[in-house]
Amino acid sequence: MDDQKQGISLKWLARVSGMAVSSIWIFYFIRYILAVGYKSLQTQTSVGIILFLLIFTLSIGVGVAWRNPLSGGKFIVVLSILLCIFNYFIAETSRFISVLFQGFPYFLVGVFFIQSHFAKGENP
Repeated sequence: MDDQKQGISLKWLARVSGMAVSSIWIFYFIRYILAVGYKSLQTQTSVGIILFLLIFTLSIGVGVAWRNPLSGGKFIVVLSILLCIFNYFIAETSRFISVLFQGFPYFLVGVFFIQSHFAKGENP
């Protein structure tokens, strides 16, 4: 019974933290579009577009993990590692800070989803 309660707690921790991280990034992108204007998106560099696509796909992964914690959690972990690698190489200064603030929160969310699946005692 304790495993079931722990699994439910981890599932909700993963859901809430995933929604919080995704909401922060979506808010940031919407604020950028409103502040700079839609036409500036057409002149964005490939780095900005790749960063946007990675974060957008990770946010979709949080939605997938909401319904299927194991596969969604694995998806989030893999993409967050790619985001960390990408941020490490594009950052000019403070590479580890960039990785820590952008990729690591999603990595933790993915680990929480995977752990919640196994804490409930479900088969993979």
